[in-house]
Amino acid sequence: MKKLMLFSMLLFFAAILESQAQISAGVYRLSSATFASIGTDPENKIFGEARVSTGGNVGIEGTFGYNFVQKDEVNFYSGFHLGTEGRRDGVYLGIPLGVLVKPFSNSRNFGFLLEASPIFPTEYGNYFRAGIGLKYTFR
Repeated sequence: MKKLMLFSMLLFFAAILESQAQISAGVYRLSSATFASIGTDPENKIFGEARVSTGGNVGIEGTFGYNFVQKDEVNFYSGFHLGTEGRRDGVYLGIPLGVLVKPFSNSRNFGFLLEASPIFPTEYGNYFRAGIGLKYTFR
């Protein structure tokens, strides 16, 4: 299953490079893990991210989102996560609810991310994670 997830992430990165789209990068602190991410432009109606959880148990996660509200100062999105954790076998599914706040009127490239997500693992119990992060879009 980890090979399938790795292959999916490689396809995701290839699609980003091939599409010549703007790329975003971020660092998030979600519950007890820190994530580094790279993804498509969060201003698109539909966007995606690849995340790597850092620390003692390294995992990977694909996040796909849909912006329900898009304004100059804020985006509200939901979607799904699909990922693996380093200490567990199997894949988990999450449903994020997030807000990307862009507070600086002269630079809409920088934003603060607030996200909450129930996580549904395959082998262990469910849990809820939430956190905050920073995101920058290279245009």
